[in-house]
Amino acid sequence: MSADLFTNYESELAELIVTIRQRLDSTLPDLAGDARRDELRTTQGELREAGELAGQMEMELLSLQGPTRSRAAPRVRQLKAEVERLQQEAKMAAQGVGSYESNRRALLGEQPSADDLLGGDAVLDGDQRTRLLSGNERLMRGSQRLQQSHRIAIDTEAVGASILNDLRAQREQIVNTRDSLMQADSHIDHSQRTLRTMTRR
Repeated sequence: MSADLFTNYESELAELIVTIRQRLDSTLPDLAGDARRDELRTTQGELREAGELAGQMEMELLSLQGPTRSRAAPRVRQLKAEVERLQQEAKMAAQGVGSYESNRRALLGEQPSADDLLGGDAVLDGDQRTRLLSGNERLMRGSQRLQQSHRIAIDTEAVGASILNDLRAQREQIVNTRDSLMQADSHIDHSQRTLRTMTRR
């Protein structure tokens, strides 16, 4: 049961992380004003949920045994680290449109707009841009690993469902065989009684 709960928590957290990552990378940069604040509030709520799921995974990890626990522990650490990274990025995004947009443009090699310059945002130098690009690549690799883990979880669930279906079919066969044997046994008893009656005559 604990292994099933762990897998469910892992699948939910992986999907939630992908959703938050998409919002931070694709949705928030194009928003401003109330729409941006609403999206940030939604992101913060999802991050709280992600933190709770990570905590649940840690609790379930304690109840796992042997190799299962050894295999699961690195996944917990990876997912928890990704949640922490997303929390930091959300804090950066919440600091204001200007600074977030400047970092995004620096990653893409774009020039800052006049609004950025008037807002006091500094253009990132070469070293900063390199570090940001490196960090972005790591995040992308992490997201890809999470997606792969999610696919593995789905495949595992499908295999489990297939095994359960096979076991159910085998159980039905066993029940049918038992019923047939009981019916045959009843016929044999009836035949024996008939033969004894005929013998007495």
